[in-house]
Amino acid sequence: MKPIRVGVIGLGMVAQIMHLPYLKEMEEFEIAGVCDASALLAEKVGGFYGVDFRCTDYRKLLKSNRVDAVLVLTFYHSDIAAAAAAAGKHIFCEKPVAFSVREIDEIARAVDGAGVVFMIGYMKRFDEGYIAGQKLFKKMSADSDVRLIRVHDACFQNDLVIRSMYKLWKYDDVPPRVIRETSAKMERRITEAVGSAPKFVRQAYRLLLETGSHDVNVLRGAFGEPRRVLSTEILPRGNWFVSVLDYGDEVRCVLDIARTARNWGDEVITAYGMSSTVSVEFPNPFHKNAPTVVETTDMDGDAVIRRRIEASHSEAFRNELHHFAECIRKGRQPLTSLQEGLQDTRLMVNIIKGFKK
Repeated sequence: MKPIRVGVIGLGMVAQIMHLPYLKEMEEFEIAGVCDASALLAEKVGGFYGVDFRCTDYRKLLKSNRVDAVLVLTFYHSDIAAAAAAAGKHIFCEKPVAFSVREIDEIARAVDGAGVVFMIGYMKRFDEGYIAGQKLFKKMSADSDVRLIRVHDACFQNDLVIRSMYKLWKYDDVPPRVIRETSAKMERRITEAVGSAPKFVRQAYRLLLETGSHDVNVLRGAFGEPRRVLSTEILPRGNWFVSVLDYGDEVRCVLDIARTARNWGDEVITAYGMSSTVSVEFPNPFHKNAPTVVETTDMDGDAVIRRRIEASHSEAFRNELHHFAECIRKGRQPLTSLQEGLQDTRLMVNIIKGFKK
């Protein structure tokens, strides 16, 4: 079977550390083109991976009949995603898929009827440890044993970790006009989402989009959609917030996210019940093949039984690319679909709107 020919748009950190190496080694794919606003970076990456097609304008890549699918690994996605759908290319789009619900609607109009696969890069949903924990969460829900859900994410900058583990290429030749125009588009989309909110509230929304989108998505994968947002508190610097979500039947979820120390973090989702507690703790995502750990606490009469489960050392970033290839081959809807992105964005907007000054 011929490999799927992919064009990679956006050659920054996540592309260099994760996506490009896995694409290169996987039989399902062939890297057919690379694109970045930095001409020097496109040349460097193209040369390293032996890719002749190198450009700085994604529209040029999309016109190529040598490209079947694209990975959109930039931070602002909608223009590229819509153009890719119009060009008949399958799309893998990193999170956050969009900054506002209106923006997702625009992407959906382009994708609908185009006959292409659209998948969001929520790699944690393909983490074998999370999948093992997800089954236990669903059993707790089926048994009506869930009393409290907590999603906690003390996120970090990763700079020392990444510098000590990886060699990244970065150049300063991106035209200032491109940076200004992209920043303006992002700010306009944030205004679409949260209106004329104070700067620190907009900053909290950015934190949700950049990091919390993963947390919101794994929460949905485990427990579904909350009924409503009950409250949100945001600190004045916008680098910490806590929200309480209603999951019905006196079940509440406390979602707290903070930007903290530079080089370590703490990301965990826990369900507390009357007879069981299940916790899924994610490792630093840039520690390749580090296992996500599931810990359970159960009662057996008066005895407390604790277990630690390391389901797999398989890499979630690689697993999601396998899923993308399978969806293209078999014409399937991805697990992390555009509809999930719409639900996530709507919930994140409601979390921010739950803040009362």
